[in-house]
This record gives sequence, C-alpha cells and structure tokens, in this order.
Amino acid sequence: MPSTKTDFELAAYTGFALGELSGFRIYLNAAVIGFIICFFTGNYSLIPFVVPLFVQVISRANVKYRQRHLSALVELPARTDAPVFIMDPLGNILLSVGKTLDLFRHHGIENITAILDDQALEAILETAATQTPPGTPAPSTEAFSKTTGKWYEIQAAPMGRGETSILVWFQDISLRKDYDGRLRDLLRYSGSLIVSLEDLVSPGAEFEHLSSFLLTDYEAVFITRTDAAMNLVGYVFKGGADGIRRSESILIPNESDAPINISRKKAQIISDDVDAYLSSDDFLKTDPFDSRVLEFIGSPVRNFITYNEADLSIIAFNFRSRITPYEERFFEILVNNFRTMVMLVDLEKKRTTAPDLNRPDVG
Repeated sequence: MPSTKTDFELAAYTGFALGELSGFRIYLNAAVIGFIICFFTGNYSLIPFVVPLFVQVISRANVKYRQRHLSALVELPARTDAPVFIMDPLGNILLSVGKTLDLFRHHGIENITAILDDQALEAILETAATQTPPGTPAPSTEAFSKTTGKWYEIQAAPMGRGETSILVWFQDISLRKDYDGRLRDLLRYSGSLIVSLEDLVSPGAEFEHLSSFLLTDYEAVFITRTDAAMNLVGYVFKGGADGIRRSESILIPNESDAPINISRKKAQIISDDVDAYLSSDDFLKTDPFDSRVLEFIGSPVRNFITYNEADLSIIAFNFRSRITPYEERFFEILVNNFRTMVMLVDLEKKRTTAPDLNRPDVG
C-alpha cells in the first residue's frame, strides 16, 4: 500500500513526539518563570517553580477536558465498519486508520479499484467535484463491492481548496438493497398469484404456492387459518431433495402460547433469534413452538418471524441471515398481499361450487 503504513506510523510517532515535547515545554516554561520570580524577588525557594508548573498542568488538563467530545468525534471514522479514507485522483489510498486500515490490509487494497470498479471511481471523482448549495444534501453514488460482498452509498469531498486529495466515506446499504430486491420478487410473486388464480382453487394449493416462494429464503414455513373455534389449523412446509414436503394437518389450540398464536392475539409481528439467548433451551422456553412443528422441521430453530392478517397466520423458520426490520416490513407486506389472494381464491371456490340458478332443471 503506497505510503499508507509509513505515513500513518510516522504521523502517530510525530504526534507522540509532539506530545512529549509539549510536556517538556511545560517544565521548561515553569523553570524560566521560576528563575525570573527568584531573580526579581530574591526569594530562592521551590515555590516560584512549583506554582507556574501547577498552573500550566491544570490549564492543560482543563483544555483537554473541554475538547474531549471533539476528540471522540475525530476518532469516530476510525471506529466505523464502513470504510472512511483519503485517496488521490487516481484512486491510490493515501491514508486509512482503524477498521478501514484493517479491512484494506486484509484484502491487500492499495487502490480503490481493488474494492470497486473503474466506473465507481469515476462516479466518486464526479461526486467530489460537484458543488452543492449550503443546506442541500451532498451528492452520492451507489456501488457494489465484489471484494466485501456489500453495497455502499459513497460520498466524497476535496480535502480543501487547492487540495488534490479526496476524503471518501462509505455507508453500508446492503440491507436496504436486499429489501428492494425482495420487494421486486414480491411484486412478481403477486403477479403470478393473479395469473394462477384458477389453479389455486384446489384444496391447499394456495398454501403450496406461498410456501414455494418463502422456502427460497427460509428453511420451513407453517401456514394456518382459523377454524370456527378460533384455533389455528394448517400445514408445515419444508424443502427437500425430492421437492417441497408438507406435514399432516396441525391444529394449534386457541389457548396455546406458541408464537404464531401470540402474534395473532397481539395483532403484531413477532420475530426472535436464538443468538439473543444464553442457550437454545432459554430460546425455546421464551418461544414454545408446538412439538409437532419442531418434529417435522427436523433441525434446530435459529430464528423465526410470524405475522397474521384476518384469519390467516404464518410463521417462517430459519431465515438465511439475521432478521432485520427490513425483513419484518417485507414479511408484513407479503402476508397482507397473500391474504388478499386467499380472499379471491375463496370467492372463486364459492363461484365454482355454487349451483347455477339459470340452468333449466333436467326432469
């Protein structure tokens, strides 16, 4: 990495040296003031030397205390996971510290094109050259890094007038991008529901249709509807080598404390993760799943999310990554959309099974 390590270590050493020099100057100033006081007063004691030293030490400590928040703010870029660094117009990394330095060293990054492509570099340079009126949002560009596997929103600005170096800071937007992609998938799925409406009239077909969509990101899903006694009745679906497998019908009593039932009674999304607990036993005590559901899934539950709409309740198990607020929002939209499709399927079933009153009786 050209000059990065040398410049950074030199800056650190220089700062340390200046700090030591500053401390030496305190003692030197105190000694000079002490000699002056002794010379003009004729009082040759330690007091003229100690008092100036004491005053300067207190003053220095006071300034340091008043600037503590500023120091913490300056250290923030070194602590953030998203890269913050200084580069030249060719993309060479001039300075990086903290977690950014660790990231660049780990991947051997000396130029920004090692983490982004040439097109992204051009966009960053254009962003840095864009002048915006005060009070308006700073321009930014978005780019995907194959090196880190993340999406970033990137902003940049010149270090100062006449400076060629550029300050660049990233913001990780991978979760938002993933959410946007899942919403696009949901739109396509909703469209396929409408096209397949007539095919979903057969018993349980709508559940299988939804499970095939959810099982691309979850390990298992339990889809239920309420019966006349307000119990939840449905099937667990999971993927397998021979396709999607479906459990026998499972009834969750209305008085059950299973998460899918609690979510329905509270009318809210519930999600949880085993990593938030000391053990899986604590996790299962807090979230007591029905034993038949766990038995059919056949593997430990790492996380889950559940939501309901009207008589429909759905719980999905073992999302491919951590369940975020983005995923909760996606799941809420999915369940609402699917409930609309279920209502249309119910109407279609009634239409196809109702007697035709206009048909003449066959005597």
